[in-house]
Amino acid sequence: MSKLTGVTALSRRNKDKSQPVKTEDKKITTVSTRRNVTTTTSPVPIRLTENDKAELSIWLEELQSMTGKKITTAKLVRGLIHMREKINDKKLIEAIKDAS
Repeated sequence: MSKLTGVTALSRRNKDKSQPVKTEDKKITTVSTRRNVTTTTSPVPIRLTENDKAELSIWLEELQSMTGKKITTAKLVRGLIHMREKINDKKLIEAIKDAS
C-alpha cells in the first residue's frame, strides 16, 4: 500500500494559527432579516362601501406621492396600529359612529 499524502484538518488549523491574519483577505458578510413577514398568517378581510374604497385609494395615493414609495392598505393599517397610543380614542369612536 502506498502512503496517503495530503493535508489534514489538523495541519491546516496549525498552519492558519502560525501565519498572521490579513485583514484584506477577510470579507464581512451580513445576513438580512425580513421584518413583518405576513405570509404565514391568514388575510384579514375588510368590507368597504364603494365610497369608502374610493376615499381609501385617494388617501393611499396622497401618501404614496408624499413618500415616493408604494403604500398598500395593509401598510396603512399597520402604521395606524403602530401609532394607536397617539390617536384620540374619543374622536376615533365618534368617527366610527359617524361612518356606520
